[in-house]
Amino acid sequence: MTALTEKSEAKNNQNITEPEIIEDEFLTQDDLVPVKKEAVKRELSRILAELELMIREKKWEDAASLFYPVEEKLPEVTEQGLDSAVREKLAFILGQVKKFDEAIKELSLCIAKNPDNFFLHNSLAYTAYNSLYAAKNREIFLSGKIRRDRIALAHKHFKVARALRPDSITNFYREAMLFKQIEGKSEKALPLFLNAIKIWDQMSLEEKESQHRQRKNFVKALYQGAAAALENGHCRKSLNLIKRCLVEDEKTDYISLVFKYYALGKISFQLNNFTEARDALLFAAKCKSADPIDFVYELLARCYLALDNPRRALEMLKNVPKKRRKPYISWTESDVLSRLKDYAGAKNALNRSLERDNRSKHKTLVRLAKLEYLLGNYDRTLACARQANSFFEEKWGNPCGDGLFWQALGAYRMGDLNLALKTADRLKDISPNYHNLDKLLDRVARKGDNCEHLKAG
Repeated sequence: MTALTEKSEAKNNQNITEPEIIEDEFLTQDDLVPVKKEAVKRELSRILAELELMIREKKWEDAASLFYPVEEKLPEVTEQGLDSAVREKLAFILGQVKKFDEAIKELSLCIAKNPDNFFLHNSLAYTAYNSLYAAKNREIFLSGKIRRDRIALAHKHFKVARALRPDSITNFYREAMLFKQIEGKSEKALPLFLNAIKIWDQMSLEEKESQHRQRKNFVKALYQGAAAALENGHCRKSLNLIKRCLVEDEKTDYISLVFKYYALGKISFQLNNFTEARDALLFAAKCKSADPIDFVYELLARCYLALDNPRRALEMLKNVPKKRRKPYISWTESDVLSRLKDYAGAKNALNRSLERDNRSKHKTLVRLAKLEYLLGNYDRTLACARQANSFFEEKWGNPCGDGLFWQALGAYRMGDLNLALKTADRLKDISPNYHNLDKLLDRVARKGDNCEHLKAG
């Protein structure tokens, strides 16, 4: 090639311009020559298999340490836009080690890329839900606006997941549990539990076989639905649900026999079917359980009280060691001893409770006030009721209606009409329909009129 020819070719090359290419989500330049991308895909398959193995072996900390954060540990995967599958698995792993904020962030990135993916919305809702449970169990700290936002986030993604897959029993069940267990709104939970049950009932036999994994949450919806129905005063519906739960769960025991028969006893008790309640609770008490079943013995004691057998009630409570008796058990113990006219023992039971209780102390103090009133110790009635109100105001920021009433009644019996009237008027401001308040105000007014009459005479 002559120098002239080389010069001519160089000139021609200078005139060639590279064509403009248009890349989109369907094709990029790298897709034309996919060597690098295919290498990353092979690496991704290896990583996902390793993550699956670690999940099966529950090596949560190791997995998080190896692959999180994804941008730092797997830059090639991230650059190629193949990181969603890894992030989804890592979100589950991060949730297992209580790193819920990080898990939610990973799933949010996945949803931004794939907004119509049911599994991603389901996972994010469940992760938010789990974080709230962890906070309830004091494993992490969530409060105030952060907690409210987390609840809203869970509801948002449960709703999206249900819209994407309206036949998902699990989503109805979990959102119902969010309402019931986290927010204390059993009235909002009940329709969701009933929807979960309805979905199962409307399935064909073939669908039930193919959807067998959802059966567990159907059974749990029966159990929790019974509890929600009872809380909202639907005792008959509650009874029907728990009886069906017993039948449906007979061979699987997703819910332990202790809890199912305790629920049956509790519902029967609310229906005043005390014999049926006693029998259900006695069976619950016989069922083997690694955990204490103090709550079963407490309700059994109340059943025996209702059946006019206080001595048998006391025997039931002896199954609970004194050092382990929670306040509600001490209240029942006090009731039993009072029925047996052992008032000193009843007071001792309540005083023991006061030593350990820092949440419901006002209820114990009101019970003490009533006992002292019955024994004619009106000064002690006044003192206990005053303590109850002070504790409640300090703890919750509002006056205690029961504390105010028994203060007023104690003051009335001691002849301090000014204090009685002042306290009763305060109670009337916050609870005008409080039981026997009008009667007390009438007595105070009459006694005041009599005193004025005697002074005038």
